[in-house]
Amino acid sequence: MVLRESKSPSKNRVKITLADKLDEIYNSTVCLDTTCKGSILCCKTACPQMNFSEYSALIHEIWNSISKSEKLDMICKSIEYFFKNDFSKFKQEIFIKPCMLLSKEGKCRWYEQRCLSCRMFGIWPESIYTSRVDKFEKAYAGLLKREELPLNKQCPYVKRVDDSVPLTNEVINSLYKQLDELDKKVGNFSDLQVEQKENYRTFHDWLLYSTFGEQWLIDLTNFAISASKEIIEDQMCATKKAIVDVFSKDMPDLGK
Repeated sequence: MVLRESKSPSKNRVKITLADKLDEIYNSTVCLDTTCKGSILCCKTACPQMNFSEYSALIHEIWNSISKSEKLDMICKSIEYFFKNDFSKFKQEIFIKPCMLLSKEGKCRWYEQRCLSCRMFGIWPESIYTSRVDKFEKAYAGLLKREELPLNKQCPYVKRVDDSVPLTNEVINSLYKQLDELDKKVGNFSDLQVEQKENYRTFHDWLLYSTFGEQWLIDLTNFAISASKEIIEDQMCATKKAIVDVFSKDMPDLGK
């Protein structure tokens, strides 16, 4: 996905891609390289939220490199993840949604293109990460103990390779601010939409958004809120079957 060309003489013009711009953001302030050994404890649990621009760069790479059957599996898995979002109906299943970008060997297939939230796991300032877990604990008070919350602690194997520049709350906010500004340009998000975090979702939610549109997701959400677990599961199966039937013949082109 090309954002623009540099303003150098025509014969030397260099295409600036969205991936290039994201790399610039990730590496502009601090070094986020870590000692991660690929134990993927976090990836096996969930895929974090990402900015629209990060998703756009990812889906461009993914859709141009995987088979039709893999695309179908990805969309169908996204449907399953989307429906399983109510603790009262699905209990802890709502938390365990392994990242669908993992290979069969359990490795990230697009590690170099991973989003900022992936890069941050394990190196968040402890006070900030603890406060995030505190909010989840409060939200599920009486239902789950703190130690039962997935990822209630950061990965102990992940440390920054170069911590000469402190990773402060101000630095982190600056990184996400840059991504928000990029989203406004790439996805035409308004200031209000960014303020309400409409540009920040999980990969599977973005995939459904780009495939079916916002109104479809709103309708699906309203249905899932009012329906019983049994009816949701029936609808989930029916929706996945319809997707396979239709998209086997005419797969949406998300790799433009």
